[in-house]
Amino acid sequence: MPQAGQKDKSLFGLAALAAAIAAFPVLVPNPYYLNVANIIGLNTIIVVGLNLLIGYAGQISLGHAAFYGLGAYISGILTVTYNVPPWPALVIAACLTGVTALLIGIPTLRLQGHYLVMATLGFNLIVNIVIIQWDSVTGGPSGFPGIPSLSIGPWALDSDKKMYYLIWAAVFISIILALNLVRSRVGRGLRALHSSEIAASCQGVRTEWYKVKIFVLSAIYASVAGSLYASYLSFVSPKTFDIFCSVELVTMVIVGGMGNIWGVLFGTAFLTSLPNLLHAFDEYKDVFYGLILVVILIFLPQGVGGAIRDQWQARRAGKRPATTVDESKEESGQPLPPKPAIACGGAADLPATSTSTNTILRVDGITMRFGGLLALAQVSFDLPEGAVTALIGPNGSGKTTMINIISGIYRPQEGRISFENRAITGFRSYKIAKMGLTRTFQNVQIFEHMTVLENVTVGMHAGTRGEFCASMLHLPNITREEKEIEQQAWEALAFFNLEDRAHWPASGLSFGQQKRLEMARALVSHPKLVLLDEPVAGLNMSESREMARLIAKLRARGISVLIVEHDMNLVMGISDLVVVLNYGRKIAEGSPREVQRNEEVLSAYLGRVA
Repeated sequence: MPQAGQKDKSLFGLAALAAAIAAFPVLVPNPYYLNVANIIGLNTIIVVGLNLLIGYAGQISLGHAAFYGLGAYISGILTVTYNVPPWPALVIAACLTGVTALLIGIPTLRLQGHYLVMATLGFNLIVNIVIIQWDSVTGGPSGFPGIPSLSIGPWALDSDKKMYYLIWAAVFISIILALNLVRSRVGRGLRALHSSEIAASCQGVRTEWYKVKIFVLSAIYASVAGSLYASYLSFVSPKTFDIFCSVELVTMVIVGGMGNIWGVLFGTAFLTSLPNLLHAFDEYKDVFYGLILVVILIFLPQGVGGAIRDQWQARRAGKRPATTVDESKEESGQPLPPKPAIACGGAADLPATSTSTNTILRVDGITMRFGGLLALAQVSFDLPEGAVTALIGPNGSGKTTMINIISGIYRPQEGRISFENRAITGFRSYKIAKMGLTRTFQNVQIFEHMTVLENVTVGMHAGTRGEFCASMLHLPNITREEKEIEQQAWEALAFFNLEDRAHWPASGLSFGQQKRLEMARALVSHPKLVLLDEPVAGLNMSESREMARLIAKLRARGISVLIVEHDMNLVMGISDLVVVLNYGRKIAEGSPREVQRNEEVLSAYLGRVA
């Protein structure tokens, strides 16, 4: 089970941070150092939000200085020009920045890789040009002065020390909210889409909206920091929010460690302090940033915080048994670990074939083309409920294409697919997963930078509800849901003999264990239909027999299975129905015995001449 000390360590870290924040002005009363500390705090707020976007969702932005500037300028203009009180101005600025990020994010986040980087870079340049050119409103290149200080009741926060406590209280809150988010269903969904967007979507993660929402959230973080900055200095200038600021912010994320909230503090403090420590070399600041970035990417690609985390995980994993799980426990009569609801204790290895007459999935006239290649041509078949249906055929016959269409990865040019008498043609993968249809992949799609336990909990995403706001606030219903998710994940790990690897990085598992992990993730949500794409490919004979018994047990529990596989011994031994494809066309359908006697199948697939 999860180690109880993990949460205690987080609480201790937060308590230590709060104590250090409170003590710093007393121990270091020098106004200059308080000023540096305040700038570190403001940068930390931005970088915490940016780390959620880059480190967790995997979306790189070179435009966050623009959101920082929008927060500063909008709140400054509202307070000076329109006499809006500072606190409402801060909220309005955050809302307007969030709306701007939404409008920018919807089209921009459809881009991938360097295209996304260039789009956000362009947005930063546009905002900076507007600020400079719109001098009647923003003050232009001369800046915008006279911004009033924030106040709490009768107390004006008009000194470095007073603003220090406000800024660092905001830092503390931003870290707590971020930690709550990344340790929730939403945080696991973000990390899953970072590793494999397709696999995450097939587990119920609405990837496109998750990217937009985390983009908006990170922009709001930057806007709040900008409003605090404007109130603190009473003056804003466009140079503060140029493209070089965006580069520095991304560098802080990378140095601290992408996907590491605590590492953000180190990266931000180090790189913010560096120019102040090297006054004589201020004009070479960007060179220093570039050198540091190159060194980190070469020698510590996970950042300083990430390197520390990886070392800790390696030591933690090293304390566990290094031997592989005995695949023959069931054969030898040794007791198996406790099984979850997906298991069928006591069932025979190969239960009798399904006698259900109901159809759970209907494929009707599916045609799929990739340019001039006809991958599937008018393919139709029905999947009986509670049965194992095999989809077989030579390489390139369209089997995986069919599974991709059923699971929502591809949309066919022609035809219709119905799941439980409901048309799902063209549905997105996350929506299909929520209906109770999950899958595995021909090439194993595990989330490598997550632990084994976290991988399985992502499999519960489609059947759970916790979203951004509730997760950040850690509401009681989120706490209850997280306990249920974790309990079911542990039970699934026990059933698949992976319990002792729960806290290992998933990338540290053997290939056979990764196959079992993918199965555990697909089945932990108790689906109605599971699509297995070559589940025994690359497995040894013992592992293949174990997989065959597992599939038979799924059928005994009433779970429908569609399996794509080249191992004919497995297919003919466990299938109730076999559908054969060749060059994208269905050439046969029937029981294993009927298919084995089909002359066209013998000629096209089994290597015999009719």
